[in-house]
Parts: sequence; C-alpha cells; structure tokens
Amino acid sequence: MMRHQQNTTNDIIASRHEITERVRCDYSLTEQQIMNLTKQNVINELTIMDLRGTSVIYESQEITALKSVNAFKNRKIINLMVIGRTQSGKTGCMLATIKKYLEDASNLIPIENIYIITGVSSREWKKQTKERVPENIQARVFHRCDLPITFVDEIKNKKNALIIMDEIQVAAKKKQTIYNAFKKAGLLDKRRLYENDIKILEYTATPDGTIYDLMKWNDASSKILSEPGEGYTSSHDLYLSGRVRQYEDLCGYDEATGEINTDVFEHIKNLKTCIESYDCPRYHIIRTNNGDGQIITIKNFKQSFGPNDFQFIKYDLDSDILDINNTLNSAPDAHTIIFIKEKLRCAKTLSKQYIGILYERYSKHPDDSTIMQALLGRNTGYDDNGVSICFTNVDSVRKYEELWRNNFNDKTNIKWNSKTTIFQNGILSGKNTFNNPKEFGFSVATDPTDEPREPVIQKFRTQELAKEYYIKYLKNVFNGNGPNKRKMNSDGFYEATVRTTRKVYTCDQIRSERRWGLDDKTCRYYPCYKDANDISSLEWWLIYYQK
Repeated sequence: MMRHQQNTTNDIIASRHEITERVRCDYSLTEQQIMNLTKQNVINELTIMDLRGTSVIYESQEITALKSVNAFKNRKIINLMVIGRTQSGKTGCMLATIKKYLEDASNLIPIENIYIITGVSSREWKKQTKERVPENIQARVFHRCDLPITFVDEIKNKKNALIIMDEIQVAAKKKQTIYNAFKKAGLLDKRRLYENDIKILEYTATPDGTIYDLMKWNDASSKILSEPGEGYTSSHDLYLSGRVRQYEDLCGYDEATGEINTDVFEHIKNLKTCIESYDCPRYHIIRTNNGDGQIITIKNFKQSFGPNDFQFIKYDLDSDILDINNTLNSAPDAHTIIFIKEKLRCAKTLSKQYIGILYERYSKHPDDSTIMQALLGRNTGYDDNGVSICFTNVDSVRKYEELWRNNFNDKTNIKWNSKTTIFQNGILSGKNTFNNPKEFGFSVATDPTDEPREPVIQKFRTQELAKEYYIKYLKNVFNGNGPNKRKMNSDGFYEATVRTTRKVYTCDQIRSERRWGLDDKTCRYYPCYKDANDISSLEWWLIYYQK
C-alpha cells in the first residue's frame, strides 16, 4: 500500500516536471546500423539525382540547409521556419536539408520518420514534389487530402520525426486541415513534441500571420531567411525594371445594374497595345473572375480584340489541359490569350520562355499574400525571359519588400493584408493561426510590440489653427495637404465619420476610437464636443502616431 502511494506521488512529480528540450531516442546497435545504411542509400540517391539534373542542389540552398540543421542542434527548438522568396528553390532547400541532416553523424533518424507535407490541395504539387525526392521518401509526401487519415495514421505513434511543411501559409488557420490533423495525431502538445523528439520545419514565401505567432514560442522556435542564389529575379526586381504594373478590372460586370462598366474596354485596349508591342507571338495569361465573370471577361476580350489575329484558350478545372507547361513549352504561331480560373497560385512552376503578359484578377481589397504567390510569384525565379510584364497590385510588392528587408520583424508600419494577419491599433499580428503558441500549450511571454500604442492627440479651438499646425509640423511627415475645411450641419454642429457612421461626436467618443483606422502613414482629423448639446464646446483634433 505504501509502495503504491509512493509510486503515485513520484508519477505526479514527474508529470509536473517541465520538459524544455527534445528527448533523444535510444536505439540498439542493430537499429543504429540499419539506420546508418538506409540513410546512406538516401544520401547516395540525392547525389545521383543532383548529378543527373533531376534534383539539383545549389550552393545557396546548401547554405540554408546548413543553417537549418545547425538550428536543430539546439534541442530546445521544435519549430523552425524558413522564408524564401517565390520560386527561389524551396524544394531544393528541403532536399539539401534532408541530405545535410543525414550526413551529420550525430543525427540518427529512421528514414520512414521523414515527412514532406502541405496544406495545398494541388495534385500538381504532390506529383512535382514526389518526382524530385528520393524513392525512400516518396511514400511520405502528403498534400491536404492525405493529412486527415494517411498522415495521422503514419505519424501519431512515432518518435524522432522530421516534419517538413511546404507553403505553411495555406490552410494555416485554427480548425483547418493542418490544425485538425496535428490535433488528431496528438502533435498540438509541446510536452509530447519534446518527449518524442518531433522537429517541425516550415517553408513559405509569405508567412503572413504564422511568423508572428511562431516567434512567441519563446526559445522553442526560430526563423531563417533563405537568400536566393545568383541569377534569381524577384518580384521587386521586376518592379524596378518597370515590368510590374497596376492591374485594372477586365470584367466590369455590375450585379446591381446588370451592365458592363465601359472603362473595362479602355483597360483591355491598353492591354492590347501592350501585347502588340512584342516583336513575336507570345502567350498571355489572364486570370478571370469565377462563375459568369469568366464568360463575361472572355466576351469582353473577343469584342475588343477581334477574331482573326489572336487565339483564345481556357485553362481551368473543366479544360482538357492537364499541365499548362505542355502548351507553354512550344512557341505560339499567334498571340495566344490563356484565360485561367482557380489555377497557378502557389507551388506551380511555369515555363516562361514564350510568356508575354500575366494579368491578375482585379480586387478592390487585394490579399497581399495571394498577390505575391499568384501570377507575379510564378513569374519570378532563375529563368526570367527578360520581357514578360505582370499586371497586379503594385502596393503588395512594395510591402513585401519592406517585410523582407526588416526580416519580418517590423510589426508597426506595414499593413499586410492576408487571411491570417490583422492590423489593429497600429500593430501587425497573427490571427487565429496554426502556429498560435497557446494551441501547443506554451505560456506566452508579453511582447511589448503587441501592446497598443498611444497616438498623439493635438487639440485646437478652430479649423484654421489645426490646418496651420498640420502644414508647419506634419505635412512633410504625411505627404498631404492636411485637414479639409468642414461645413456645419443644419443644426449648426460639425459631424465626423467613424467606422462608416457619420454623426456629431463627443470628445470622449472620439478618444475611445482614437486608434480606429490609424497607422504610421495616416493622420486623422475630427471635430468633437466636450458637451454634445453645447455648440461652443467644439474642439478640432488631429490624431497620429509620433514618428
């Protein structure tokens, strides 16, 4: 009885013991010998694939791989994120990392415990990835459809595993596929990850909110920016060379009126002029709206282009084209417009030699991550043809370059719009992502940059004084003409607009909304009253973040 009580007490003490490092697995001499022989087979196969040109590993990828392997030598680290520009060779980095990891004598791992997974549902991704990895790993290349059952059954009882995750920004939210698969496999538990020596290696070009959540894992996470190799052309390079231009609406259908905005035909006319400037026929890829929007867009083009000098084809889920590169690999006889729908997002590599124009689908409120990963991202890489032009949202390109240059650390100046980010109170942060440390059981340390910043509030008795102050002290900061002169309503009061609601506001109400719509590039201007019933209590407020 006493012995049982003592054992129970020991179990409770052990369960309370905080594990802060990945626990090494013990293997018998026979198991170690088998692993060493098997991993040598994989290393040899990777070397052969490199020599044959099937899966070439470049120096820049080896540098990233070495950094990744060295990072995991710190046994506190569970999750490592590698951020690489679009089409910069992330698959090559994965292969280089596997090779470097296996070549390190201190790393014993069963080959059947190495996984490459993604939240992408594309069969093209799975096919393309399998073709580039060693045969011994191909069976554990899983895309979104494989995760809920096959991956879960494979991983749930394993120890000493390396899970490589591609395009982590896809299906990255809580309750989506990746989250559900990890939860079902028992991997949403830091203690279990430590006890079972589970290593997670995430790859992405656009980490969105996942990076901001991951960096809250205390010392259990880290990140690496993977610099591309020589000869790489980035979206910013294309922008600097004048080959990224602002897109416009090419559909123009107004559901309320049932009519087409005539501006669309001017946009298409300008595009036609651009196409005709090429000295030889090329392929021009146009992303259309979904549903009837595709039909309307194609009709707009045929009406504007005429039937004789241009060819038109469709590439969508209903078309007979299985791989667009089978078409793009051959020079076209005439300028060929390819209308795509729900294709060529992230992960797909395009044959670029004969491409002319790439035109993204217009959106009033573009998702920055989608913009960078879609046609613009497919046009980056090591095989730039020097003449292609991408029409897309230019501001997304500028914002991405800012994020890259500050190592994705600056959370206060860049309003990056994506499914997993939120810009609130002047702070960019993760929203409901798979990497949320609370989901894994981490106690989150307070991050000072997550605290809402207090904006400056300058108060004036008249509009003229507010305008004078703006011109003298703020004009060069915010690059604008400053407050416009306001007019009174029929009752003699001045109204303001907050969250689309226009009315007479008190000073207390404006103070409570002082951060609404505010960022480092914005200065807001409000009339407000100390007493909502007293016209003479009017004040004019300028609200902005101090530079």
